[in-house]
Amino acid sequence: MTIAEDVKAERAALTDSLIESGPSAPTACGGWTALHLAAHLAGEERYGGVTTFIARSLVRRGVSVSGTPKMVDTALRREQRHGFAAVIDRLRRPMPRLLLQPTVAPLALFEYWTHHEDLVGFDNDAHAVPVTLTEVIPLVLRYQVKKLPVGVRVTVGTSDGGRRWSVGPASGPEVLLGGSAPDLVRWLSGRRAAGEITMAGPSTAVQELRAFGGRV
Repeated sequence: MTIAEDVKAERAALTDSLIESGPSAPTACGGWTALHLAAHLAGEERYGGVTTFIARSLVRRGVSVSGTPKMVDTALRREQRHGFAAVIDRLRRPMPRLLLQPTVAPLALFEYWTHHEDLVGFDNDAHAVPVTLTEVIPLVLRYQVKKLPVGVRVTVGTSDGGRRWSVGPASGPEVLLGGSAPDLVRWLSGRRAAGEITMAGPSTAVQELRAFGGRV
């Protein structure tokens, strides 16, 4: 499957899980319920996804883009006012084509996949891990670069011996960070990993990296 196909499949699966859970179901997004989560996702697709496309294009370049608590609250209330059924109906419609563009599709997959897990948990066998989730790793790594230890080169690699990505200075201490693709996505986004995240390098640099907790 292409990443665009994985995005659409994950969005559809998340919508089904939202329906099954019901609007008052708790999530791992602080005090958000399933209704809040559904409203958040529907809001990102408003206006054909233009605003979200612009924001994600900046994120792809490593720019941190986040709304103020007041802006987030206002957006949620706007989407919730028509009720859970109406929000779900919007998520059942075709996804804005703009958000499936190759430049931002990995971030769309990140959004749906991580929020799906926020709803159902990572020990749910019904929540599959798409092969293209690997494409999310370098984008989240670049997004978090300013929160990683200063002066340390962080090289991330999947435990299956696949691809590697690095950020930080070419010289100086280096920490090798390893794990499965889903666990690396979880850890880099400030979520708890299901398996082991390995770190190898100078002890001081490793200790600094272990203190990382950048939530996305």
